[in-house]
Amino acid sequence: MAREESKHAWDRFEADIQGLAGDLKRHYRDAGDVSETADLNRSLEQLRQAAESVFKSLETATRDPEVRTKTKQTARSFGSALGETFRELTDEIEKALRKPASTK
Repeated sequence: MAREESKHAWDRFEADIQGLAGDLKRHYRDAGDVSETADLNRSLEQLRQAAESVFKSLETATRDPEVRTKTKQTARSFGSALGETFRELTDEIEKALRKPASTK
């Protein structure tokens, strides 16, 4: 039961992060404000640093070498997934900002 709940939680996180990415793309495409993109990049960097801090804390919290190894591996895969998601988002936002505003 616990594994099923964990899987559901991660599936929900994945759906939420994809939804957020879509919302942010639309927001920044419509806004066209370069300073907002810089704010977003700063926020994403803070998120990356916070995630890194959490995994470092987990890594040092145990003396079991196998758990430490798995924690490092999990941190790398989490960081890669999150980083790639936000890299794609940033690319999309930058593309949207370069496009001339359409007239309505």
